[in-house]
Amino acid sequence: MKIWIIFGICVLMLAGCTSAEYQKMQAERDQLLKNYEDLRDEHNELKLKTDTIEVLLGKWKFLNLEIEESDVTEEVAKTKAALYALDLKNLMLEFFEEKGIYNYRGKNGNTEVFGQFTVITVRYGDEPFPFIRFIRRSGPEIPQFLFAASSDRKPLGLSGAPGLDTANEISISVKPDRLYLTMHGKMQLGPSGWVQSGGVRCYFERVEK
Repeated sequence: MKIWIIFGICVLMLAGCTSAEYQKMQAERDQLLKNYEDLRDEHNELKLKTDTIEVLLGKWKFLNLEIEESDVTEEVAKTKAALYALDLKNLMLEFFEEKGIYNYRGKNGNTEVFGQFTVITVRYGDEPFPFIRFIRRSGPEIPQFLFAASSDRKPLGLSGAPGLDTANEISISVKPDRLYLTMHGKMQLGPSGWVQSGGVRCYFERVEK
């Protein structure tokens, strides 16, 4: 009888150890799944678009226009950007929702623009990047309004400038107090990930939400 009691105790102890190991493995599995879901959520394109629009809505005042880091070395490019920035010093942009439609309006002196916008993502490698598309209803096209783009969509008329001659789409980066719109050049893979090779960037400060 004593032997059976000891055997029963050993069985119970083994079962307890097995149960503890199983619970530990289950906890590790659950944590890995959570980490995976968190990582996937960070790169979720719908969430990226929704978050971008949520922060974007409101009024923004122009701050500056600058040439992005690139292989553009001509002084004429920087000079043109600085001169055009003076023409934009009173420019205002507003993004708002009306009846489920996202709209934009802008004003600079006597020039006004109005239309709809949508945020899309373009994936380079595994990373999605947000871009904004403007659908004009009145006034000049946004590339011309913000970047003095010519009919072939080259910003500041610099069709021959290295790093700018491929500029076409407008990327967007927005924080609670800053908005960056960039008519960018080519995307290229660098040591720290995908980067854009040049472009012309407008940035704004928030006036009100």
